[in-house]
Amino acid sequence: MAAPRSLRSVLRGRVRERAAVDALLDRARAGTGGGLLLHGEPGIGKSALLAYAAERADGMRVLRTAGVEPEADLGYATLHRLMFSVLGSLDRLPEPQARALGVVFGRAEGTAPDRFLVALAVLSLLSETAGERPLLCLVDDAQWADPLSMDVLAFVARRLDTEPIALAMAARADEGRAIDVAGLVDVPLAGLDRESAGALLAEHGGERLSPAERDELLVATGGNPLAIRELPAVPRSLAAQGEPAPLAAGMQQAFLDRARRRDPGAQRLLLLVAADGSGRVDAIRRAAKTYDGGDTPVPMQPLETGALDDLLVADGATLAFRHPLIRSAIYHGASQAERRSAHRALATAFEADPAEADRRAWHLGQASDGPDDAAADELERSAERAMRRGGPAAAAAALERAAALSGSDDARARRWVAAARAWWRGGHATSAHALLDRAERMPSLAAAERLDLRALQTLMDLRAGSPADALARLLPVLPDLVGAESGQAVELLMLFGEAGFHANAGTAWDEITVLAERLPANTGGDTDLLIRLFRGACRSRAGRDHDFGPDDVAALERLTDPTTMAWAGGMAYGIGLRDLALRMRRTAADRARASGAAGTLAWILEYVVGDEISAGRFATAEAHAEEAYRFAVESGQPSTACRHQSSLALLAALRGDEERARELADEVLAEANDRDLRSTAAVAYRTLGLLDLATGRATEALAHFEAIGRDRTAVHPGLVLITVPELVEAAVRDGRPERAQAPYERFATWADATGAPDLLALAARCGALLASGTAAEEAYVRALELHTGTGSPLERARTELLYGQHLRRERRRTDARTHLRAAQDTFRRIGAAVWADRAGDELRATGETARQREPSTLTTLTPQELRIATVVSEGATNREIAAQLFLSPRTVDYHLRKVFQKLGVTSRTELTRLVLAEAAGQPG
Repeated sequence: MAAPRSLRSVLRGRVRERAAVDALLDRARAGTGGGLLLHGEPGIGKSALLAYAAERADGMRVLRTAGVEPEADLGYATLHRLMFSVLGSLDRLPEPQARALGVVFGRAEGTAPDRFLVALAVLSLLSETAGERPLLCLVDDAQWADPLSMDVLAFVARRLDTEPIALAMAARADEGRAIDVAGLVDVPLAGLDRESAGALLAEHGGERLSPAERDELLVATGGNPLAIRELPAVPRSLAAQGEPAPLAAGMQQAFLDRARRRDPGAQRLLLLVAADGSGRVDAIRRAAKTYDGGDTPVPMQPLETGALDDLLVADGATLAFRHPLIRSAIYHGASQAERRSAHRALATAFEADPAEADRRAWHLGQASDGPDDAAADELERSAERAMRRGGPAAAAAALERAAALSGSDDARARRWVAAARAWWRGGHATSAHALLDRAERMPSLAAAERLDLRALQTLMDLRAGSPADALARLLPVLPDLVGAESGQAVELLMLFGEAGFHANAGTAWDEITVLAERLPANTGGDTDLLIRLFRGACRSRAGRDHDFGPDDVAALERLTDPTTMAWAGGMAYGIGLRDLALRMRRTAADRARASGAAGTLAWILEYVVGDEISAGRFATAEAHAEEAYRFAVESGQPSTACRHQSSLALLAALRGDEERARELADEVLAEANDRDLRSTAAVAYRTLGLLDLATGRATEALAHFEAIGRDRTAVHPGLVLITVPELVEAAVRDGRPERAQAPYERFATWADATGAPDLLALAARCGALLASGTAAEEAYVRALELHTGTGSPLERARTELLYGQHLRRERRRTDARTHLRAAQDTFRRIGAAVWADRAGDELRATGETARQREPSTLTTLTPQELRIATVVSEGATNREIAAQLFLSPRTVDYHLRKVFQKLGVTSRTELTRLVLAEAAGQPG
């Protein structure tokens, strides 16, 4: 056999595309890798370019995989093939990451890991492998890769800029699952140019054609290399009249005609291979014995004699078609009855192998042509196994097929709801919504399943839709909570509280307050604890005693689920347990990080960002908000992403970056108004109001603060926390204090009910603004006393500023300077530049020149660098930092070197001292 020629010499044309591949490889060798996506019609040359990349990868290790259509519903199947040869290095990963890959690849038992932890583990393992020599990962037929594998590869592709790793993928255009191209170089493929196409045709039988026939064929193929190679051997009718042919259909028909020229036994063998998907010769051999009940076994001789070599290629113990179109042609060219017979034989072939239970279940599902409860049960068990491995998309597909085969409406609806939950967990909201809509129309849906359905719809609306829609879904089922199972009741209460806040619906809160008093909470356990906490928050906001005792507080400290902890932290804040709330939210975020639950972390960080802003740690808040925004986008939570954008707008306003603050606020308002995200809009209005308030535009500021409750008879009580203190100040400055009286009274009632010093301090400040003379001064003094120890330097500094202004206007300039200096120092320390300028203006009005202060050294760091520096100061190693921040250790090392250069330090000890010294200068 002659040695194969190099692709460098036989790959026709493709100058631009080869240059893109070469550039990607060069970047990877230089340590600044990335990803590339080749896409186009079948046969256009995608696989040839991947082979070109492999041949050009001198000095690089190459990992390969390909999507296989029958495995498109098997979670992590494509990824497993890519990573198989490097799984021996799992012991080099942090234990949680190694365990995650062990579970999803079936090498270990355990709880299903979060998909982001799996993605991080893959990134870490690839990075470790690339430490030996640069790495090239090739993924062909990505349109048929399972969704979880593609989500992981998309995650990895966005984080390769500091890695010696190249990722090249190929996918058919407009077929299968859409590929997320974010972070990938996009390389669309068209047909070959005329010269290259003619040369290729000459190599593949073109010499037998007349010049006119060659011209007709070149026009008909449109420069498609596979068509040019294959069509000269088929009747000329495929290229008749010189018109471009529908190539995929034309080539499939050509391949099908070629297969049908075989004898019936060989055709059935080809159908078994096409229906199987695994390519395992032993499984196909067993299936051949039972095809059609075993009466006429399928002969294996065509494989042994090479009679099918023009259609199949053997690689040891596996078989594959020479091109995916051949498999598609044979499978879809068979009748439904023939396909069912093939799947039935394959299900029998896998019966004796427990490791292939999922394949058996899938084949059983494909072999059924009507209700089949036994097959449906097998598929449901397969879905349970998939969920344990962390494969929600595979579970969802199995449950959907199980629902289709269910013999009763009850079972069908239950499986639809379960499939929808699995689709949502896998990040596929559209598929989840479609199934829930179908289940909701089933009149026989049981009460418990209907509540599950409502809970899932509400969660999806909160993360990716409209909170108002979420609230509208929940209101009709509120009466059902009294008789519901306590865990269900708590889940719906948590969702209702969040939906009521984000929809800015005070009336809804009133309804849930009445309901909370009727829910039983006397049997012990966490669910009862959470019901009592929710009830206490309702009472506090109504100005009543929350009745949440010390034993309950101690029990809250023992919660472990990150989502529950974050929600409980919000409720705890509402009853005045501020320190506990902050601890619970920070711990919830830490646990979400540790478990790799990036989607959950994105939501929890909404709370943490607000806490960091209150504590005056603006840089840390910005770092968290940017990180969470990225995770929210990656996990399909646009509403959560928009809320983090609103936090970034607020931070820009506090720092005095008016242009960026207004730009972000306008973007947030456009999206929030379009999707009815009222709490998010409230933050944007607050941002604009603070900008106006800090620069003396009181009328405009008041309009923005009042816009939060405009045209609404009942504003959600939780929103008063972020609006009333500023609204009071704006109304007084604008000479319309009467506009602030009612909101102030409501706020003061809540503050008194909680007994929380920070809320009482704000209430006292509002009272001082609305008073005059001695009463105002006493209220300011009281507010400053209450601020002590609250860990809210921003609010304390604002109170100092307002008190200093009051004293200056009372002609007590010396006394005023003390408070104005304190305010200016704090504003400068925490980076609230616009407020520091305002304090400086007031100081100059007293006759004192404002002092200059050097800005924080840490402000030179990017948010990513600041996150890394902060975690270093907590004693974490690079591997631990990488695990926490969803990066690879090499990326951490890259950013850490930049931190050292910017800050002028040479060791982790020096960096830790600097970070801690900066933090010590920021109260709280």
